[in-house]
Amino acid sequence: MRISTSVSIKTLIALGLVGASGIASATASSTQAAAAAAAQPSNNPGLVAGLLTTTGAATAATIGSTVGAIAGSAAAGGGFGGAQSALPAGVTRLALPGQGGTGAAAAPGGKAWNAWFAASQNTVSYDYAPLQSSGKVRVGLIGVDYTFRNNIVAGMAIAADKSDINLNFVGGKLTGKGTTYSPYVGIPLNKNWSADMSVGWGKTTVDTEVTGITGRMTDNRRTASLGMSYRQMAGNDNKWMLTGRGSYLAVRDKLGAYTMSNGTFVPDASVSLSQLRFGGQAAYNAGVFVPYAGLNYIYDVSAPSQAGAANDRDAFQAVLGLKFSVPSGFYGGLQYSSGLNRSQIKNNQIMLNLGARF
Repeated sequence: MRISTSVSIKTLIALGLVGASGIASATASSTQAAAAAAAQPSNNPGLVAGLLTTTGAATAATIGSTVGAIAGSAAAGGGFGGAQSALPAGVTRLALPGQGGTGAAAAPGGKAWNAWFAASQNTVSYDYAPLQSSGKVRVGLIGVDYTFRNNIVAGMAIAADKSDINLNFVGGKLTGKGTTYSPYVGIPLNKNWSADMSVGWGKTTVDTEVTGITGRMTDNRRTASLGMSYRQMAGNDNKWMLTGRGSYLAVRDKLGAYTMSNGTFVPDASVSLSQLRFGGQAAYNAGVFVPYAGLNYIYDVSAPSQAGAANDRDAFQAVLGLKFSVPSGFYGGLQYSSGLNRSQIKNNQIMLNLGARF
């Protein structure tokens, strides 16, 4: 009986340990599943706005300012070192072969067909402590447009974006790859003023990985932009160019429903952002090089709110840039911009291009 009792006690202890281990394992698994579900973009509109929707807004803003500069340059007949010098640094307008001339259809022998491109990298972070995340967003942008005899510009831009975000608050990752198509129109009103408009639609595949649990969703994006640009030559020798711009843009990200690898269903969601942007810039034509500086003000007309976060509605953006152009036709630009005044969202961009007229 003593032997039997001893064996029974040992058996009960062993079974108890196994049961406790199973309970602990199930608890850990449940905790991981809950963390993975809570980290999904669909459940965090502020995170989406700060890390994903901002990509669409930046792309729409770049296209708008570029088209405004193209239209303004066409109305002025090139000027300030040629048509490409009127564009923002990092954005280059190339005349397609077979057209001849200076790059503005209104100029003598001007080229009607043109192509332009830009490449940028944004360092972004969302610093609201419970959802702290950071990473990089890379965007490649190329456009082709035609300038009609009345100087109206019409074209199409294609943007390819790639996001690589660390979800620091749960040790996870968020990555995305997408493409956006944006037809645009630029209308010169006179030698100083021009208007521009664009719309865009695209799709991004977003992948998440948290504690070994993965998820994949499709983000359908829509963008729209409407802007007015002003440019004025200044100084006794017209070596200064002062530009101003105001615009309204809207972005909507529609996140589709999906099921994570552990079987958890995540419903669809949407995030919408609309902004007013006003800015000014001063550039100096030093010959081969054209340095410039600018300041933009951004106000969120509508934006998602993240519970507990600062949800800042406005910000400033400082811009520094340098363009160059040489007689052989080789040219390019480098621009750095930094978002200021948002306490929990950081967005710093560097934009670079190298090109040649042909």
